[in-house]
Amino acid sequence: MAIVTRESLAARTVPDADPDANLDLDLAAAVAVATGRTPVSDRRLVPYDRPTALVSASGAEEPSDDMVCTYHCRQMVKSEFVVALDTAEKAVQEYRVKLDTLEKQLSKSEDERTTYHDKLNYVEQELAATKGRETALQERLLKELGEYQERYRQQVRKIGELEVKLNKEIDSRISAESSSASAQESVKELERAMQRSSENSEREKKALQKELSYMQDDSKLSISKLNAELERMSLRAQNSEKEAKMLNEQLEDLKKQLNECLREKNETELRLLDSAPLSVQRNPTDDQKLIKLLQEELRNYEKEVHEARRLKSSHTNVELLSEKLLEEQSRRKRAETELSKLQEIEAKAQKLELELASCTSLLGNIPDVSSYSNIADLQRQALTDLNKLGEVTSRLKELEVTLEFAEISKQRAEGEATLAKERAESASREVKRLELLLTAVSEERDRLRKDHNMLSNQKTRDGDDMSSKKMESDLSQMEKVVRELETTLHEQRELISQQHAELNLMNEKLSIEARKAKSLEREGDQLRSQVALLESKLGHGDYSASSTKVLRMVNTLAMDSEAKQTIEALQAELKKTKERLQAIEELKGQADAGTVVDANVAEKLAQLKNQVATLEKREERYKAVFLERISVFRKACCSLFGYQIVMNDEQQPNGIHVTRFTLQSVYAQTDDEKLEFLYESGSTNIVVNGYTSQHEIAQQVCFDLKNVCRYDALPVDGKEYPLAETQKLTYYLCILSAYPSNCNVLAVNRSVRTNPIRSSFWGRDYLQSYVEGFIQIPADEEVEWKAGAGGMVLSDGCHFGSNNVNTSAYNVIPVSLVN
Repeated sequence: MAIVTRESLAARTVPDADPDANLDLDLAAAVAVATGRTPVSDRRLVPYDRPTALVSASGAEEPSDDMVCTYHCRQMVKSEFVVALDTAEKAVQEYRVKLDTLEKQLSKSEDERTTYHDKLNYVEQELAATKGRETALQERLLKELGEYQERYRQQVRKIGELEVKLNKEIDSRISAESSSASAQESVKELERAMQRSSENSEREKKALQKELSYMQDDSKLSISKLNAELERMSLRAQNSEKEAKMLNEQLEDLKKQLNECLREKNETELRLLDSAPLSVQRNPTDDQKLIKLLQEELRNYEKEVHEARRLKSSHTNVELLSEKLLEEQSRRKRAETELSKLQEIEAKAQKLELELASCTSLLGNIPDVSSYSNIADLQRQALTDLNKLGEVTSRLKELEVTLEFAEISKQRAEGEATLAKERAESASREVKRLELLLTAVSEERDRLRKDHNMLSNQKTRDGDDMSSKKMESDLSQMEKVVRELETTLHEQRELISQQHAELNLMNEKLSIEARKAKSLEREGDQLRSQVALLESKLGHGDYSASSTKVLRMVNTLAMDSEAKQTIEALQAELKKTKERLQAIEELKGQADAGTVVDANVAEKLAQLKNQVATLEKREERYKAVFLERISVFRKACCSLFGYQIVMNDEQQPNGIHVTRFTLQSVYAQTDDEKLEFLYESGSTNIVVNGYTSQHEIAQQVCFDLKNVCRYDALPVDGKEYPLAETQKLTYYLCILSAYPSNCNVLAVNRSVRTNPIRSSFWGRDYLQSYVEGFIQIPADEEVEWKAGAGGMVLSDGCHFGSNNVNTSAYNVIPVSLVN
């Protein structure tokens, strides 16, 4: 170990000194250490500019008197050295603070750089995607142009073929007649089908109208019944609340009376203890002597006060005299007031007797109550009944909400039914219009046939050509009209089929609503039976331990038993206090006993008030701390796993209470992307919903928890993981958090070797960052997490956040997850 002197430290910390002078000073200090003599032990003055003078002086046989340092000089040197050292330390601290700020700024700039880099990658991906979309659109447009050209060519070909067909139609009049006959037959068949469909639709409409009327009547009856039941339940709940309030008021009165009895008992005991020896030893003459002594003391006190006033001008300690005066005045006032307080104590004792008599009479008036414990049982039963009534009312409200929803759905169904009716009517009108058109076409066809027959009878060649052309044109027009009518009939058939499908859906909805209404009626009947049972329990009482629910209130059973014992002891001791009160009345003139009792009572009251105030403050402090802890815990869970946790208590149909945990990612795109778990009696089960039932998510959920992780001792080389891997990783962490005892998510080996840790995916931007390594503590160790500025910090120094931190406690081993 090298010995470093204060002079060398001062030489190093002085900012204006030369480096050569510092080297000379260090050499001089080393020589002094080697020779065994230091500037402090030699008591010599060393010039600041000539440190070698010490070496030359040490080589001489006799020290010069001019170089000897005085005590004052040494003190000045020490003070200057201390000041220089303090300034140097302050400068070092400032530089450290600046260095810390620069490091923080550097880490922030690195984070911003990574975020900007990720954003740039995202923009490049979007550009590539837009380019791909543009190319796809161009290809699709080219394909559509080719298809349009092909269609145009086909249309040209069809036009040529139609021209050929028109030329051939002149020779095919017989085939036209046969086609017209077949068209007539098809029209007749269509008319028959339309009639059948119209009849079926009318029948279905009538049946639906009947069902709707029945459902409306049933819903009105059920609503009226439920309203009546709700009114009855509200009246009963109000009555039960009033009774509970009455019982609570009576219980509070009894508690107050009990507390006053206890307080008066303590007061009487103290008075009896103070007055018992005095009553035996003293007599009226003693009382007179005491009064005389008190008067003499008062006179002495007055004399002392006069002397104090006289000496006040000459005495220097004015504060002590004022304190003495105040003490003497307070003693005098106490002596005057204690005489009047004895009468008040007697009046309080009489009040206590009256209150005890009223308590005993009240216990006798209440049926089936022999002690205060029975009152507590009645109060517990009333509270349980009130809780059950609250549950019943909540279920009734839920039923009301479901009924309103059913009514709304019925109204929607009615509206849809009316729309279907209107559509059916419009379809029937369209069918009638088409029938009229068909009749007009058939009449025109008959007229053309007659004209054709007339013209065929005439054998004029000139007229044959003209009439044949006219007939051909008329026939082509009629064929077009027939085709248009056939297309319209086909469309009407499709509309009618759609309307039938809609009517079937409406029928299914109506049947579902009817089932819901029946289930609601059943639940209403069950609730009515439960209400009747609760009313019977409220009227008669239920003392069975199996059905009653014991609530842990402020006054527990142990406290109630203690109160019962104290009440019995008070009743036994009241008889004794009555006898002792007679002895106390004889001691009215004695001020000492009264002063002692009143002082004790006042002190106890002050202590009790202070205790109550401290307890109230403590309760408020606990509440505030509890709220802060809850908020910190939720934020920590969200920052650790990236999932918001919502906890709700539910009750299954079998009556078992279950806790539902809903985990939703901070970066979820919709509200449906969430995981749900049910916690029941120590076991956690995942709930299948729309999100977990997807094929990809289901494959991720259904894996062996014992073989989730594969430990690969890879170096932390800054490998970039894609976005899908980070999402999968966070998803696995969320799943494994529900099963902490069945698997180890990550692996850690204790060693002295250090590795840089970068695990910014724990923060809010973990989906846009790199995942290079992370830590989990082994199962046999207990490690405490702490909230830090950049993330979560372990108690051993490991840091999860946005900074690169070295740790000497753990060797990080990255993990690759497998299904």
